[in-house]
Amino acid sequence: MPCDNAVHVGFQLDTHIIQHFIGNFKFIFYTNPYLAYIPNLKDGALARRAVNFFLSNAMNHVKMFDISHSTHLHYNTETIFEGKKCMSTFDATRKHYNAAGVHPTTDPDDPRSQFAIDRYEDHLPKLIKPGMRALDLGCNAGRFTFAMEDMGAIATGIDFAEIPLLHAKKVAQKRKSRCQFNIGDMAALPYKENSFDFALLPHNIGYLPYQTLESLSVQLKRILSDNGIFVLTMQDQLIKSAGEETLPERYDVQTGLIGGSRTIPDKGTYASPWYFWTVAFAKYIVEKHLPLEEVVQIEENRFMLVFCNKKG
Repeated sequence: MPCDNAVHVGFQLDTHIIQHFIGNFKFIFYTNPYLAYIPNLKDGALARRAVNFFLSNAMNHVKMFDISHSTHLHYNTETIFEGKKCMSTFDATRKHYNAAGVHPTTDPDDPRSQFAIDRYEDHLPKLIKPGMRALDLGCNAGRFTFAMEDMGAIATGIDFAEIPLLHAKKVAQKRKSRCQFNIGDMAALPYKENSFDFALLPHNIGYLPYQTLESLSVQLKRILSDNGIFVLTMQDQLIKSAGEETLPERYDVQTGLIGGSRTIPDKGTYASPWYFWTVAFAKYIVEKHLPLEEVVQIEENRFMLVFCNKKG
């Protein structure tokens, strides 16, 4: 069997390595989610079809959308191309954000970033109580992390991009802030049970494959305290994309992935993939693990979904 055609996809299923063969493809399932990697693909389209075929069958066995234990799917299973290079959506997004660095609209030290916090000024302060342990999921440079600290929380931010996190740590040092910042993957959060009372996913859902939100919801049930709150803010892609003529050309019906790119001045063009999320679908996935409290419409196409952890 040609080694060049090996497709590696990481799952944390149990303590064993599971091997499966389809045609010329060897599927190796590791217990370590960080080993999820798809290298040396000679035919990326064929590899993606094979992966999707195998995953559709694997879900019948591991109950990917009806998880009853802490099963971690890596941040992605899809692959994309940047030029002639094949990479995972996880790596492509991380590369994009590290190249972009810190923009004035994401820099907590720049007044131009305040607009993002102001959108929720009538809502977040009502949910965050003094002394709450709060987690900012996909924190970037810490815009919402510091905002939650200002609201009285003991705040922690986690992100997979090193450059924005480095800036966040410098801002924390400058402010003498108690905020903590961790490098990590939302599909394998490095936190113990009952570590937080509040978690926020601020407008980052588009970077998450559908399986990852499922995995994240399972983890939040564990790491949030009883009656802990999870807030997800998002746009509805169906509303956003209405009338967009190029969408069918960029949309993968099997994965929900929308292809795209972003040019960063003096640095080049980077793949910028995005997943097609609707409010109804996000609510459906999370609500299987965390009961829904309310859906608040912030703007015409900006919504805040509030869930409450019930451990009893």
